[in-house]
Amino acid sequence: MKLVNIKSALAALLLITAVTSCDMDDFGDINLTPNNPSTAPTSMLFTEAAMYVRNFTWGGSTTYDPWMAEWSGYIAEGKNNQFGGMTTTVTFSSDSYYLYPIKNLNMIISLNEDESTKDESYVASFGSNANQIAAAKTLRAFFYMSLTDILGPIVCSEAVMGDEGTFYPVYDSQESVYAFIDSDLRQAYGQFETSGSLDGSYDIFFGGDISKWKKFNATVRMMAAIKLSDVAPSDGQSRFAQAYNDGGMESNSDSFNYTFDSKTAYSWMYYTGNLGYSGRGLNYGPNAIFVNALKEHNDPRVFTYLTIGNDSYYGVRAGDPNDINSYFGITFGLESNAAVDAEKNLAAAVASKYCEMDATYGIITAARAKLVEAEAATLGWISADANTLYQQGIALSFEEQGAEGLDGYLAQDIVKLSSDKQSALEQIVMQRFLAGFLTDGIEAWSDWRRYDVPEMPVTAYQISEGRNSYPYRMGYGDNEKSYNTANVQDAINKAFGGADNIFSRVWWDVKDNKQY
Repeated sequence: MKLVNIKSALAALLLITAVTSCDMDDFGDINLTPNNPSTAPTSMLFTEAAMYVRNFTWGGSTTYDPWMAEWSGYIAEGKNNQFGGMTTTVTFSSDSYYLYPIKNLNMIISLNEDESTKDESYVASFGSNANQIAAAKTLRAFFYMSLTDILGPIVCSEAVMGDEGTFYPVYDSQESVYAFIDSDLRQAYGQFETSGSLDGSYDIFFGGDISKWKKFNATVRMMAAIKLSDVAPSDGQSRFAQAYNDGGMESNSDSFNYTFDSKTAYSWMYYTGNLGYSGRGLNYGPNAIFVNALKEHNDPRVFTYLTIGNDSYYGVRAGDPNDINSYFGITFGLESNAAVDAEKNLAAAVASKYCEMDATYGIITAARAKLVEAEAATLGWISADANTLYQQGIALSFEEQGAEGLDGYLAQDIVKLSSDKQSALEQIVMQRFLAGFLTDGIEAWSDWRRYDVPEMPVTAYQISEGRNSYPYRMGYGDNEKSYNTANVQDAINKAFGGADNIFSRVWWDVKDNKQY
């Protein structure tokens, strides 16, 4: 789905900046909190917060190391061997998320709850107070869920409270963060007013459609709840059942997508994919793990995800582009640049649709939502037919990708849902992997951490670099450790036994499923 473009919002932001910064005759308020304007339009605060969501596709639009996609089995280096050892990107700086999107969302909530500001034009013009509060809480919960799944304990209950004198916030356990997320999302769900809307020029996800915001809200709750199946199944089931009954995403038009914009940040694959911007060419290509899984399932989505005939930098690959056996991937973590080059010259490239400047990427897709529901049904958490949900999820993915051959695909023995519970769960997670190429970055990594699906054995080079597995979490960023040292270390002590180790497991990740 092509989403609302953010150009209009940015143009308006630039206009307001110009108007408010060029009045040379009025210096009356020059000493009144110049860095914290009291009349910030909530619409623009929301758009700026929303733009940070792009970082949770598969590593963001600015980093050269898309670790989320690398650690989920989707992407491998196609030109050199910089990150294959998994020793470079091992810490995650969360401070910018508090400084910008979470702070913005908190401000939106505050301005809409404050009797003295909630009816002002710079607030009311974005939509009803209730809908603004509910949307801000929903998006904030998505940020909190993403951050805690990357790091473990995070700042939550004391987040962005510097104005109240809290300069060194405590870190909440992941268990308490998850409880807060569910509670806050349930409250937000009840606040939504479906008779109203948000200004679609600034709501870059759903164009102001509150019914879609409610589905997104329920889907985030389900995605959080399902991760509790091994650590707190009773809480997980009760939370999931309520969210499922409220109703999650049903169609691809409900998906939570991000459309990049040439005026702000191009899609990341524009710089590094098969279009060869600035002569870079295939800096990144499809991981052999992903391509081999597609081939094992005789999956026609391979022809929509990848290409062997449209790589302007390396030329057309050998083979029939309509033959799945002509498609090859690149091993992530080869021991030398020469080894990378050898595989790169045979490998398929990422399809051009992912490499356009204004490409649309899924963050949470309807296909994933249905397949999460299928997992819950298999666990017995909801009264629904797991196979029906499973097939609906696959069908939504085929529709989203424009792939053909759904009926034949579903009829294959490898795809038919097993009557064995554990096998069925692994099939469901595999289908989430196959449906999630260059989407669902953190969620795909979370699936692997919970189920070890797909299998991702480390290479000899990765072992020589000190890696015997893919990482289970990120370490805390240097800023946090420098400025909030005591509280960071307290969190590390309680959750990880004192060591900020990327092979420590977050709270919900308790199973060691390694079979290799």
